Amino acid sequence: MNLAMKTLQLSILICSAILAQSVAFADSSDSDQPIQIYSDQFEGDDVNQTAVYEGNVSVHQGTMEIHGNRLTLSIDPQGYRHAVMTPLKGKLVNFKQRRDPTKPGVEEWMHGKGDKLTYDEKNNNLILTNNAVVSRSENGVLKDQSTGQEIVYNLTSSTATIQGNKQKGSSGRVNTVIAPRNSAEPKSQPLKLKPNRGPVQ
Repeated sequence: MNLAMKTLQLSILICSAILAQSVAFADSSDSDQPIQIYSDQFEGDDVNQTAVYEGNVSVHQGTMEIHGNRLTLSIDPQGYRHAVMTPLKGKLVNFKQRRDPTKPGVEEWMHGKGDKLTYDEKNNNLILTNNAVVSRSENGVLKDQSTGQEIVYNLTSSTATIQGNKQKGSSGRVNTVIAPRNSAEPKSQPLKLKPNRGPVQ
């Protein structure tokens, strides 16, 4: 097997692991769909176990989409997989994914954005860093939104930690907006939030 093919298989393996972990937000049919990665350029290093996609990068699997400018995939010496998506200067990494329907006639989506999206397999975390926003919409209407300096979602415990930035003063505080609920709507399980361990310095 040549180097290019081995490296491509490595990158697909890592992406498969990352996307499989997004089931907390996912349309359950997404995991049955093929993974497609688009970019202007691809470089692989089979010796160092890295793969880099650069230039208008987009990752698709079913309803799930991640958009940025550079995607770096790697495996550390302990065998843990790691991925970092970064945007062009002045832009943000964006992702979205449709959730399984819970109410007739309602299409629900999860959205996220930030200066960087990181997947850390060792701790099983998805991390949005700087200008981080996670939101939920129903039929195109924003319902709930949380913003902070850093949002860490643990895929094992289904919990989120949102950090503020004390250096920015009041503008750097964690901000959460929750839309009023129609009393006739069925209640859904809320996202469990861990106590804030302090601002990002």
